[in-house]
Amino acid sequence: MNNGDQLTFSDDKTVESVNRGLDFLENGDFMNAFSVFDSIMNNKPDYPGVEAGYRTSRYWLNRVPGLATLNNGKESADFLMGQWNEFENYSREKNFFGGSAFKAVQKYIYYNSSEHYKTAFANQESPADNFSLLMNLAVCFLMLEDYPKTIETLEYAKSFFKNDPKLLSILAAAYFKTGEAPKSLLLFREAFFINPSAIDIELIKCEPINELTSASKEAHPEEDIREWVPVYGFLMDIFYVKGKISQQTAELITKDIASLEKSYQSMTREKLKKSNVLPRLINKYLWLYDYYHFQNYDLSILSQISQRLIEIDKSLFGSYFSKNKP
Repeated sequence: MNNGDQLTFSDDKTVESVNRGLDFLENGDFMNAFSVFDSIMNNKPDYPGVEAGYRTSRYWLNRVPGLATLNNGKESADFLMGQWNEFENYSREKNFFGGSAFKAVQKYIYYNSSEHYKTAFANQESPADNFSLLMNLAVCFLMLEDYPKTIETLEYAKSFFKNDPKLLSILAAAYFKTGEAPKSLLLFREAFFINPSAIDIELIKCEPINELTSASKEAHPEEDIREWVPVYGFLMDIFYVKGKISQQTAELITKDIASLEKSYQSMTREKLKKSNVLPRLINKYLWLYDYYHFQNYDLSILSQISQRLIEIDKSLFGSYFSKNKP
């Protein structure tokens, strides 16, 4: 490929061809993309990215006829997203997930899906499914890195579905990407409190969540790391933005703790590892701790909570509360 440090004329032409093929993929011109990569494969099959471009263009070229039979709107969008999920698995299997060809066609698929979802929503194509349409549209915007439109879409959806954890987590990721960290961290904290297992961790790739998932995975490799994210969010002081909660909510959390305590005390260590009881019990205690620390200060209750957390997991909370007295 290279003659010493000098790029050869042949290489220069191949780079141009590869880039042209990627442009075709990004614009959904799979026939021309296939022609370009097929030609390079016949001459330089080992050239970086060529096999991925060839496989990608062929994969989507075979699906164009199916798309052409569908109506604009939700039907086409759902088809594209369904095929995209299959393509992600295929690209992992063939070891080109996240590469240039993958990213090029990703832009095309998510852009076109977003256009179809917008059409479906504008036409009230499926009024009973409006939430799903808005969520899918927001995911498309997020993947296209159009964070303002992600926020606009989800803030609208949030006015009707304010307690959906997946919605809150994606909205939090979009706010973080636009530099609004405090708002983002508050939303993340709320989302992981409501229901961690409902959150798609793969969609919310941003610095604080990446750090917390790494810590959770290292400490609890065999468990659902989403359940431990809010615990480490507290311990690592990443979820440091706290929203006010009502006395009624605090009372509900206390009732939840009582119920979780019964389950916790009746389960073996092995059963606990296979359930979400332990991390959820800890997280409830941490929310109650914050309530009596920041809103309704009560040293007696804070001491009881900290002592109980140390009893539950001394390795996690022994040193923490020795450094952070109630």
